[in-house]
Amino acid sequence: MTNFFSKENGAIKIDGPVIGSPASADMPASSGQALRALFLGAGTPWVYALAESLATQGHQVGVIAPFDTRTFKRLQPKWPGRQPPVNLQRQFWVYPPGYVGTLAPLFAPLLRARLNRSFPPATHVEGRNAVPWTIAPYPWAARATRGIPSHRLVYYNLDDYVLYQPERAASILSHEGELVRRAALTICLAQTQVDSLRARFPERAGSILHFPLGAVENLLNPAPSKVPNGRVVGYIGNLIDRVDWRLVAAVASRLPDVEFHFIGGLDGFSGGGVVPDWQIDRGKALALPNVRHLGPIGQDEVGPYYWNFDVNWIPYDLGHAFNQASCPTKIMDGLASGRPVLSSDVPECRLYPDHLSIFRSVDEAVSQIQRSLTKSTAAEACAQVEFVRERHTWATRAQWLSERLQSLASNSP
Repeated sequence: MTNFFSKENGAIKIDGPVIGSPASADMPASSGQALRALFLGAGTPWVYALAESLATQGHQVGVIAPFDTRTFKRLQPKWPGRQPPVNLQRQFWVYPPGYVGTLAPLFAPLLRARLNRSFPPATHVEGRNAVPWTIAPYPWAARATRGIPSHRLVYYNLDDYVLYQPERAASILSHEGELVRRAALTICLAQTQVDSLRARFPERAGSILHFPLGAVENLLNPAPSKVPNGRVVGYIGNLIDRVDWRLVAAVASRLPDVEFHFIGGLDGFSGGGVVPDWQIDRGKALALPNVRHLGPIGQDEVGPYYWNFDVNWIPYDLGHAFNQASCPTKIMDGLASGRPVLSSDVPECRLYPDHLSIFRSVDEAVSQIQRSLTKSTAAEACAQVEFVRERHTWATRAQWLSERLQSLASNSP
């Protein structure tokens, strides 16, 4: 499918054919069980991975990644380089700054109209199920989805969004509340967000469920039994204040014969932390002789790095609000490598006690690293990869979601 630029409703559009048009009608699903789903906000790898997996399983899926013009120009976003499934249609929507903020009352009707044109009701299905599912990952989508029937709406919570813009907390919480009350299903990456939303909306508790991040298939280590012996502890991610750099420096200083590799950029969103001089701490940690900063890499390149680390770790700062409310991508990405995964006491990491080791101090981190470097076996590595393959890939996440949505549709009056 060739993407192209066009003008519509004052916005730049990079898109393909309308979902459900002849160009996208050759989906491989059979037995009439295929879903039609539209993701309104697919600019993150994990939202895209879910959409891609649904399409691979035979469902008709559309993904829309909206940006304001400034952000689009700065980021110059691109879809993943791998060939998309034939059932997956992708669109970038670009609007003026403020289209979901101060200008939202003006642009929300345009977004609603455009949603209906991009993903119209099916002509071959009768009744309420003719309307496609809309999966909304952000609170701002509340306005844009007011024309979507509640029984076909999913709120996909990725974060505690107030932490991004605390000055807009009242508006964010109001829109999020609207989505939770209206949606047939709310799914949250982090269990802490499930608990928070259930506490805020007890009447909707039964429809608010945990839906943690999965692993992309190409991160599953194809040779987990080839255990490395380079004595390297690795971390992949943005090198910002979510990392406890004082802990990193203390642990690395105690283990001078172990190399600590950090892969990631030094820039990125930073907020929610409580350590004002964290950049100084980071500089000291990265300057240690056994600590190496290897720079950022593309998402499609991370697999071999995870596989070749002897140990993967998540040395997060427990005082950082984002870490308390997050589902780190590093959990499943690390477990998919077959290598030991160690973490500070992040709430989401506690959910996998049989597969991930928690440290609560420098001493515990040092001892766990030493033990992992000497006692990891090929059998354990293979079992760990199979645990992820069978239960925690994006394919298994997509299967669970499709079955849940089909159940909701069959029970819808």
